[in-house]
Amino acid sequence: MALSSCGMKIETWMDRITNESNLWLNALKLEDDSNYHEAFFLYLKDAAESLKQHALIRAALSCSCAANCLTMTADLATASRLYFHAAMIYEKNGDLVLGESIREALWSYQEAFEYFHLACQSDKAQIVYDKYVSLTRKINPFLGEEEAMKSLRFRNGSKNSTINRVSSNMQISTQIANAMEIFLREVESVYDAKSENTALKMFTKTCGIKSEKSPIN
Repeated sequence: MALSSCGMKIETWMDRITNESNLWLNALKLEDDSNYHEAFFLYLKDAAESLKQHALIRAALSCSCAANCLTMTADLATASRLYFHAAMIYEKNGDLVLGESIREALWSYQEAFEYFHLACQSDKAQIVYDKYVSLTRKINPFLGEEEAMKSLRFRNGSKNSTINRVSSNMQISTQIANAMEIFLREVESVYDAKSENTALKMFTKTCGIKSEKSPIN
């Protein structure tokens, strides 16, 4: 904690990162200790809080970390939905920053492409791929699809080979469903009034959760 010229304590970036109240840091510690369910809840809470602050990259990162934790508990169905949401947030961020930072837009589409594939959403991945190629061609008209494809990183889901079969129960499953519902309410906030709420519809249809009518539907 640094001191100002008036003797007042000023919270620095390092203080915020090392603060025990930092959700992401505490989630990371829990994940390192193989407490995957506990880490999942903190990651997802951090993702929801980040969405409230319109910090889309942070939200997508925490969302993907939460998904990684669930893959380690063999809850692949919920993990796949979270990868899907992470991809959607990255794609949205790419669309929003397109006029400000081409580099960030390309990176966001790259991340979205990866996570759509991890979520087994090949159609969505293709849409992001087309955006990526179109943008790279505007930057360099001599860059072909093959070169653009090579620049996209794609993880083949090899995580499944290292799954740790952590036992779960009905109470944890209910808590996961509740945490997902809260998170999805925040996901809605990143889309405008004319956007179709695909994520919420997919989740409620799969899990049987009744949601209130959204203003973006």
